[in-house]
Amino acid sequence: MKKQTLLPLSSQQLNNCSKDELLSLCKLLMAHNQEITAKLDFMTQQLALAQHQRYGRSSEKSNPEDGVKQLSFCFNEAEVQASSDVTEPTIEDIIKKPARTKKQKGKRQQDLSDFPVERIEHKLSEEACSCPHCSSPLKVINRELSNYMKFVPAHFENEEHVVYVYGCTNCECDHIERAEKEKPLLRGSVATPSVVAAVINGKYVNSVPLARQEKEFQRYGVNLSRQTMANWIIRCTEDYLSLLYDALREELLSCPAIQCDETRVQVIKEDGRPAESDSWMWIYRTGELTEQPPIVLYNYQMTRQAQHPKTFLSGYKGYLTCDGYAAYHSMSEDIVVSGCMAHVRRKFNDCLVALPAKDRKGTVAEEALKRLALLYKIEDFLETKTEEERREGRLQQSKPILEAFFEWLKPMEVAADSQSLIGKAVKYALNQQTYLETYLLNGLIPIDNNAAERAAKAFAVGRNNWMFCYSPNGAKASSIIYSIVETAKANGLRPYEYFSYLLETIPQYLDGKQREFIKDLMPWSSTLPDRCRSNKK
Repeated sequence: MKKQTLLPLSSQQLNNCSKDELLSLCKLLMAHNQEITAKLDFMTQQLALAQHQRYGRSSEKSNPEDGVKQLSFCFNEAEVQASSDVTEPTIEDIIKKPARTKKQKGKRQQDLSDFPVERIEHKLSEEACSCPHCSSPLKVINRELSNYMKFVPAHFENEEHVVYVYGCTNCECDHIERAEKEKPLLRGSVATPSVVAAVINGKYVNSVPLARQEKEFQRYGVNLSRQTMANWIIRCTEDYLSLLYDALREELLSCPAIQCDETRVQVIKEDGRPAESDSWMWIYRTGELTEQPPIVLYNYQMTRQAQHPKTFLSGYKGYLTCDGYAAYHSMSEDIVVSGCMAHVRRKFNDCLVALPAKDRKGTVAEEALKRLALLYKIEDFLETKTEEERREGRLQQSKPILEAFFEWLKPMEVAADSQSLIGKAVKYALNQQTYLETYLLNGLIPIDNNAAERAAKAFAVGRNNWMFCYSPNGAKASSIIYSIVETAKANGLRPYEYFSYLLETIPQYLDGKQREFIKDLMPWSSTLPDRCRSNKK
């Protein structure tokens, strides 16, 4: 049926209208006003939500005191963060050590034992080292020891290798022996593992673009162009680090529960595509409730099509936790998809913050958040339980609450305006019901996908600094390096030391076809040197 529209009518036309025509016109006018009011309400909610997202607290917790205070990433951060109430930290505060069962003698010295020591002694001069009463020489009767932190800025050194060549000078046999030297990291390059690891650490851990690193190196008297650094990153990734990435992917696919997410990335030199086109970084990680060591992998792809997770997870059998994106719902029959309760909670939270504070009490959004909060409280209680205990606890406690939640929502799907925030929240929750209930089946499935989202945010922080990748090769290299960085951090490693060790070790094994040495380089390997670990025990 064609939709009627309101046309401007003159006074004469209105006077000539019959009673039925006037009634019809009034009904049409009322419907038109309702539509405008609904659109105005929706736009008002969207404006309030946008203002909250930009200026408000990001936590979805109902009590502001439970939320984590956000850092101020602004120019005057020093003034904002400074406080006279903050106590000056001690050496023990700065250098955290594992908790000890009882106090030990010389604790401060033990805390600093891993650092080089520069001893500065304070002694009396010969003239002052005599007793003012009897003029006898003073002797040392005690030493007062104090420790302070000192920072030594980064510096470059010239690593000069001298290979000695030996030959017999006693006869005319022309026999020559050459001393062995480890293979260079990159043939024909001055790059060393320490320098490349520093560049990687700067860009992928501290989010410092290569252009800024280039300027910083110049201040140390080193002219190292961003193009050269980019070449080093790509070559080392393709030749060495990709081997570790492949091993991590194989290990990931053996995990019974995996989490997945995706985020945008811009690659300006993709064949046949405009520079402003969106490409995608897919994130896969081990389920946060599994007992396997944490693995976080990034996978660069040009599109957001379903074929990409299908290919990456080819051969996988287990549970996959993700958001409501339809691409995840066409996976192999061996993969059981689980939904994200945090997405549901977020949509109802958006409804609440879009309303004035005085109008929030007693709303559908508030009630929905209260019901969802009960599910999360149960998860907090079950956090330390075994897989089976968690499954049983969910069936006994969470299942009735979740079933009642969906039954409560169903009548509202018709009653709520489908274009309003609350209408969309209700519809999303009901559409995802099957996937949201999956976590009840197994104690290894998380209630939400927040762990994968945190991994996506780690990438987004860097992206906000370097803005885009120049080429597909660069994007692929970035995906591999980010994977190793985040996996190393999740396993308690120092990324710089770990990359330095990888680049020292892998090139020495590449002559043979055996790849058994890779298992000793995994981030959880007990054979890694202590310098790679951030928390020494």
